[in-house]
Amino acid sequence: MDDTTTHIITTDSGSFTTLLTKEIIQACVRHIFVSSINWIKASLEQLSIADYFPYEILRDKNALKNSRGIKQCRFDQLPVFPSSYIISVECQKGVKQMKMNREEVIELVELSGATLLRDYIQYKTLIILCNSKAEVASRKKQNDDNLCMINEKTIYYCKPEFLFDSIVRHEVQSKEMYSW
Repeated sequence: MDDTTTHIITTDSGSFTTLLTKEIIQACVRHIFVSSINWIKASLEQLSIADYFPYEILRDKNALKNSRGIKQCRFDQLPVFPSSYIISVECQKGVKQMKMNREEVIELVELSGATLLRDYIQYKTLIILCNSKAEVASRKKQNDDNLCMINEKTIYYCKPEFLFDSIVRHEVQSKEMYSW
C-alpha cells in the first residue's frame, strides 16, 4: 500500500465494521476509503461500478457503536498526533499479531504526524512502544543509565495498540490505558 492506493476492500459484509488489520491501519493513516466486499458483489451484479458509499466501513469491531473512526480518517486529513508527540519504537521484531515489521510501525508513527525519537531531539514527554515487559525492562535500564533522560521528563511505556487505536479512531487514545 502506498499513496497511489485509492480503496481497500475488506472481506466483511454488511456490518459496517471490520477487524483491525495492518492494511486497515495503513489505509486510515493514509486517509484511504475502506469498503466491504459487498461493493464488488454489487458492481458485478449490475455489470458496472456501483456507488461505493453505501458499502463504506465505519469503524473497527472493537470501537464504540457510535464511533466513525475509519470513516473519520478519510474525511479529516489532519494528522492524528501533533508533531509535539515524540514516539520511540522499541518493537525490535515488529508486531506479530498485526504481521507488521518494525519499519512499518516506524512508518505509521511518521505518517500519523508524531515525531520519531532521534538522539538529538529534546522532549519533555516520550512514548515508547514496546511489545513485551522484557522490552520495557531493557529500555528502562537504558534510560536509567542515561541520567539526562530522567531529569524533568515523563516516559510512557505503551503497547503498540496505543498507536494503532489512535490512528483507526482518529484521536489520541489515553496512554494510561495502553501502559505496561
